[in-house]
Amino acid sequence: ATEAAQAVLFEDDSARGAIAGDKLQALLHGLPAAAAGAAFCLGRAAMPMGAAATEDASVPFSVSFVLQNDGAVAWPTSAALVHIAGDDFGFPMLELGPLGAGEAAQLVMDLTVHSSNVRHGLVAPSAWALIDTASGEIFGPVLTVEVVGFSP
Repeated sequence: ATEAAQAVLFEDDSARGAIAGDKLQALLHGLPAAAAGAAFCLGRAAMPMGAAATEDASVPFSVSFVLQNDGAVAWPTSAALVHIAGDDFGFPMLELGPLGAGEAAQLVMDLTVHSSNVRHGLVAPSAWALIDTASGEIFGPVLTVEVVGFSP
């Protein structure tokens, strides 16, 4: 019997948290200058490659996090978390609406990784940003999710 490919979420201190230095510059290359502020990696999904992983395997996974408005004013009504780089994993946008200064919201991104988009040993970051969809302005950090292929 052939096993279906599975995404394995794992904690990795080097993958989760603030992104800086050369990694930040590589991530932001080609993005609007407004995205040049902070960037945070929300987590990494690992997908086994090889005989058990068929080219058309699709594996769902979720990323949950708290997003806080640390600014002095409420976010605009048209605020959204919008995909800006890499594979969107079936999650192009999430409308957020206004979030008051100091308020926080628990967000869940339900994602699907396709094995045909994963390469063995290569970390592929995908990025989303807080954007005022009425003006197109990026007003918050870039948030990333990484996927890497590995041999089981």
